[in-house]
Amino acid sequence: MRKISKEKYLVAALITLGVFFLGLLLGLVIEGRRVSYIEALDREQKLGYESLQLQYAFIDQLSQEKNCDAVSKTFALTVESLESARIRLESFDEDSSLNKYDFDLLKREYVLAQIRFWLLEKKKKELCGTDSVSVLYFFTDSKACPKCDEQSFILTYLKKRFKDKLLIFSFDSKLEGEPMISLLKSTYEIYTYPTLIIDGDKYGGFKTKYELLEIICGYYKRDRPECTGFNSEK
Repeated sequence: MRKISKEKYLVAALITLGVFFLGLLLGLVIEGRRVSYIEALDREQKLGYESLQLQYAFIDQLSQEKNCDAVSKTFALTVESLESARIRLESFDEDSSLNKYDFDLLKREYVLAQIRFWLLEKKKKELCGTDSVSVLYFFTDSKACPKCDEQSFILTYLKKRFKDKLLIFSFDSKLEGEPMISLLKSTYEIYTYPTLIIDGDKYGGFKTKYELLEIICGYYKRDRPECTGFNSEK
């Protein structure tokens, strides 16, 4: 009876050991695939930013040549590229636990991409006289700024309403690893959140949809259909 019991224990031990190693192997395979996926997404993201940088350089050259029509068309394509970069960055965020360092670098690259885009928009307005409004939105985490999420939602609504006539650039004030964030905050004396810089003017504190509509519409040189009758929506 003891011999049979020992054989049973031995078989059970071998089965347990086999299951353990099988689980370990499966885990390594899954982990390896996840790492490969993150690395591929990382390379794709970096290529996207390199493409954006070339587009910026091209627009800058066209500006120097005072080719307004070409600048406008190229700028429109760059808008789409920047939005695509934002979507890819959000997708990367979902899998960033394996590669936080690379994710933080991508966030910095996206911040710089937005700043370049904002500066080029200022050039385009000077060259072409386009009637658009730019908003720099500074936010922080929900603990320090309970209204920041709601402010982001309102800005998203306004962007959909005005489309390419309203450019919104969002900056995480806690991304202190990027010196440009500190420089912008210092330049505009930003100490509270949310804070909006609308065509160079600062508006501190949370703003409702109707308050922002009234403020933004005041910056357009010509009457815009998006501004017509917004008082009746209150």
